[in-house]
Amino acid sequence: MNVLKSFGAALLGLAAWAGVAAAQTPIEITIGHVLSERSFYQVAGAKFKELLEQRLPGRVRVNLQCCAALGNEGRLIQSVRTGVIDGAFHGLGSIEGTVPEYRVLSLPHIFDNHAQAEKVLRGALGDRLLKLVEPHGMVGLAFGAIFERSMATRDKAVNKVEDLRGLKIRVLQTPAWVLAYQAVGTQPTPMPYGEVFIAIQNGVVDGAELSPDAVLADKFIEVIKNFSVTRFHQSTTMFVMSQARFNAMPADVQQAIRAVTPEAVKAGLAFHDQLNREGMAQMRAKGITIVEPDLTPFKEATRKSWDGILNDAGPNGRALVQEIEAAKRAN
Repeated sequence: MNVLKSFGAALLGLAAWAGVAAAQTPIEITIGHVLSERSFYQVAGAKFKELLEQRLPGRVRVNLQCCAALGNEGRLIQSVRTGVIDGAFHGLGSIEGTVPEYRVLSLPHIFDNHAQAEKVLRGALGDRLLKLVEPHGMVGLAFGAIFERSMATRDKAVNKVEDLRGLKIRVLQTPAWVLAYQAVGTQPTPMPYGEVFIAIQNGVVDGAELSPDAVLADKFIEVIKNFSVTRFHQSTTMFVMSQARFNAMPADVQQAIRAVTPEAVKAGLAFHDQLNREGMAQMRAKGITIVEPDLTPFKEATRKSWDGILNDAGPNGRALVQEIEAAKRAN
């Protein structure tokens, strides 16, 4: 009898120890992105990790994976939706097939400049747009950096719209971007971002739509000779988490994630803005020709692509354009 009692006590003790051990095991949160360690994604992700682990010491452990270690953006988004990973930073172009309304943000020159895009997308309309991912198994936590993408070329400078005709230009792998660059007479060439440097270097393409920070961070400064500030797109990014995995976390962890995200994004944006300034300065220092053309003819030309893009922007796409126009006027 004493043996049974001792055995029972041992089992209870073991169960109690297991419960304590389980309680002490950190929640692993895996977040991926495709850019380098010198990027908004990495800086914002690292700040998110720092702040969340400080706020919940021993409760969570954030595993941040850069440089497409977990796959390209399409795979990252699928992994988030299915709960294979917890979260990702990605561009909206990669999710247009899932949330067609986001094609509206791929309309060329929908925003006049970077500052205008920032004001609109970080306001009430932006908050509502973040929620569009919810029916698709994701939680939209924040819009990230907005990359102002212009024309970087290997040989020919782009001073006017006519200079684009016939150029083979790498674009994002989305129908909206293909239509936008067809409208100005280029040969749009979709390809993964990781292949772009070699493609420009070897003359497979004549250039690419890039932001100044990317020119510097990803060493395109070594293979381009010209940078024309055409501001074709204010390319929006976002930070999402798996809805299933997020909802399975304790309420205080969910609250902590939402609480630290704005500060993490703010840190990433500061880095992004600084890298943009450095990118322009380094291009000038290296002797790269920087052109700031009159954008009116470019806007007139790219506007021809809008109907084709909006035809696939869901039933609310055209109404969303009107909302953006109203928000621009209000700002």
